Amino acid sequence: MKQTVRIDGDPYRVVERTRLSAVSRACYGKYRFILRRVTDDSLWMAFDSRITPVSELLRYGSGTRQ
Repeated sequence: MKQTVRIDGDPYRVVERTRLSAVSRACYGKYRFILRRVTDDSLWMAFDSRITPVSELLRYGSGTRQ
């Protein structure tokens, strides 16, 4: 998947999209996205049915919100 989106002015590339279970979808949305920030190659996570410029990001591998 080579889709790129700008979130808070930074470009991110979608690396992976995983469908969540029915129980998880009730809280988090339909998908879990793994995103790579193009400027520094750091990995981020977002939960929703789609990625938008105002999506909330979590650093991948930690519980820190951005």
